[in-house]
Amino acid sequence: MTTLPLAGRSFLLLQGPQSGFFRLLAGKLAEAGAAVRKVHFCGGDVFLWGLDQRDCDWYRGGLYGWVTWIGNVYRMRHVTDICVYGDWRPLHWEAVRLAHVRGIHVWVYEEGYLRSRYSTLEEDGVNGRSRLPRIPSEIHQAATEKKAIPEDVPVSNRMKDKVLKAIWHHVGNFILYPVFHRYRTHRPTCIGVELPGILRRYFTRHRRARRDAARLEAFFSQSEPYFFFPLQLNSDSQIQLYSPYVRMEEAIADVLTSFAEHAPKDARLLIKNHPLDNGLIRYSIFIESFARELGIAERVTYLESGPAERIIEGAVGVVLINSTVGLSALRLGRPVYCLGRSIYSITGLAQSMPLSKLDDFWTNPSAPDSELVADFCKVVRRRASIRGNFYSEGAMTYAAVDSVSRFAAVGASNSNLTDYQEKEVSA
Repeated sequence: MTTLPLAGRSFLLLQGPQSGFFRLLAGKLAEAGAAVRKVHFCGGDVFLWGLDQRDCDWYRGGLYGWVTWIGNVYRMRHVTDICVYGDWRPLHWEAVRLAHVRGIHVWVYEEGYLRSRYSTLEEDGVNGRSRLPRIPSEIHQAATEKKAIPEDVPVSNRMKDKVLKAIWHHVGNFILYPVFHRYRTHRPTCIGVELPGILRRYFTRHRRARRDAARLEAFFSQSEPYFFFPLQLNSDSQIQLYSPYVRMEEAIADVLTSFAEHAPKDARLLIKNHPLDNGLIRYSIFIESFARELGIAERVTYLESGPAERIIEGAVGVVLINSTVGLSALRLGRPVYCLGRSIYSITGLAQSMPLSKLDDFWTNPSAPDSELVADFCKVVRRRASIRGNFYSEGAMTYAAVDSVSRFAAVGASNSNLTDYQEKEVSA
């Protein structure tokens, strides 16, 4: 008789992505023999979960009652593992710290380090709290492990899937607000504040795309060298937790002033907005006015959209805080300067403080060690990646099945894991 891979384990799912991924994951966990319970924090969690609310608990309290509540759940349910999307969110952080003390496995999901066909799943933490090796010799050693590497699979990654599920999430929050009125989002502003900017960007997207395409072609027609600076979201934990900045405008000011003072006089700077920006900050006005006062307006170009890979390929260097664009640039062999903490701010990969100053990067950008890049990406795929994403049906199935395999490999050795993985994806 074959033992189920997760028999005897008890999983507690906290807040997941804005999709049905945690619902699908719960089903796969149950099939693998685990006990599963889900905690809803808001109406969006309820709506994305679906009509069947069995095995769910609704937490309707505030921050101060949370630790006692979740501690009781850990005890009553004999929880062995928790799953969270983002380890830094309010309520998640307290639950994670308590779980560590009690010996409960903590599994953290995030958008993929290696996009767009992978998602991130790590034990204990992601991004600045990742357990990935940070010393080149350890990276090379880890790359020689015999453990299987998830293969790249073709999956749908449409923006439409994300948008529709996000809308459904916010509808649920609106309708069930009286029930979850104590809930506070991890984002600095609520959807009511963000919506005008989002709608403005949506209805002007075609006009902006045409303008940016023309501007980019004119930019590429020039022969002078250029650096690329991709912006990130103000609300991203990468900015709030793992950078020296509170606002993107601070980073922009640092980069522009450093570029003005230290970059070669024939160098140009191309700045591109994040595709999911909510439009509340008028970056174009801020960048243009700042560049004009610095006397470099004719050398700075700002875009709302554009093909990042094509831009990276032509750049002599990429400056960023800690965006996943950095890994894309490293894989393309471009020099990268990292202003914040990142999984790739490692000697031989990206340049960063305290070993290297941004002021020096403009005149001395160092290409990454290609062998170290290859080994690092191999380690990221093996230790921190699962196939698929959290939004389209086929992609979510890959992610859920790979998750079960990852969970089962920790704390138990099971020769049936590979057979289970192949069977579940093909089913």
